[in-house]
Amino acid sequence: MQRPPIPPFTLDSALAKVQAAEDAWNSCDPERVAEAYTPDSEWRNRDRFFKGRNAIVDFLTDKWSLERHYRLKKELWAYSGNRISVRFEYEWQHARTGQWYRTHGNEHWEFDDDGYLRRRDMSANDIEIAANDRRIGITQSKRREKTMKKTFVAVLAATLAAIDIGGMVNAALPDPGVEIEPGRTALLITDPQNDFLHPEGVTWGVVGKSVTENNTVENIDSLFAAAKANDIPVFVSPHYYYPTDHGWQFEGALEALMHAIGMFDRKGALTVEGFEGSGADFLEQYKKYINDGETVVSNPHKVYGPETNDLVLQLRKRGIDKVILGGMSANLCTESHMRELIEQGFEVAVVSDATAAAIVEEGNGYKSALVNFRFIANTVWTTEQAVEKINAAR
Repeated sequence: MQRPPIPPFTLDSALAKVQAAEDAWNSCDPERVAEAYTPDSEWRNRDRFFKGRNAIVDFLTDKWSLERHYRLKKELWAYSGNRISVRFEYEWQHARTGQWYRTHGNEHWEFDDDGYLRRRDMSANDIEIAANDRRIGITQSKRREKTMKKTFVAVLAATLAAIDIGGMVNAALPDPGVEIEPGRTALLITDPQNDFLHPEGVTWGVVGKSVTENNTVENIDSLFAAAKANDIPVFVSPHYYYPTDHGWQFEGALEALMHAIGMFDRKGALTVEGFEGSGADFLEQYKKYINDGETVVSNPHKVYGPETNDLVLQLRKRGIDKVILGGMSANLCTESHMRELIEQGFEVAVVSDATAAAIVEEGNGYKSALVNFRFIANTVWTTEQAVEKINAAR
């Protein structure tokens, strides 16, 4: 089977090959990257030499367990026949020390006749940088942050303009904050499942744009990794539907849609037949965190909030009264969990870019959720802020 574009390369096909490689490496999925190489591909990565796809997967798995928040940019340097040379930069944060780095380097690729890489030679150097000196993949994030601030200001202005308390108007909402305390604080992720977060999930057509713009998949991964590294308990509140749930006699708008498209469907409460890789299954890259024997997976919530599952009981039984909240989707399950936990007396910090929502003709679910997060939660953090606070609390 061929893997286009195939050699001999033209300028356009060489550029396409470089872009495909950049996209694959930015996924931080070792299996996806390894698929582009021949089964006996030979690698030199700095001072390491190895051969074969299994070795590639092992190397990349170790690499990305250490290099958090990995973001890469490749640039075509030269091409001829079946060879391509690139220069690259990538930025990452050391998982143990928290130090940020920018890695500069070059690669030389040799392809077989079917377009698979059979040889890769790579040289690189790491340079320490400050977090605010990052420049790869930052522009969109800063633009979103400015948009969020404008949204908050506009909504607050309209709301406060209508409020007159003794002739005085508050200038802005307070930010009570949440102090992370070991033993009392947990990370909670709602619905980290394929139907929301995988391009082949049944909702990707309406949530994909929001997930991509927010870098939601990687941000949730960063929260998982930080919590595990710092012994913060992790809880997952999933969404499942069993065949008997399709016998409900009335439904809300999104309930009706979810049932109609088979979202989160499982074959039954007492079987995992067909679960692996299904829309109800967890995103593959999260399984190393969720299936480690330590993460608490509650029984499923059936509509949006945790009122119908045992999440609050699981939190209370472990002495947890502070929650760092992310997951899917922003204006539905994530917001509903925030509301119920606040009502139950928990402190809640919502991570604004570790979630996303549907964008449809009637409106943008993510933007609507941002307003309510700010009005109701104890505080709202970005993923970067949350990870820094988790690391500092150890």
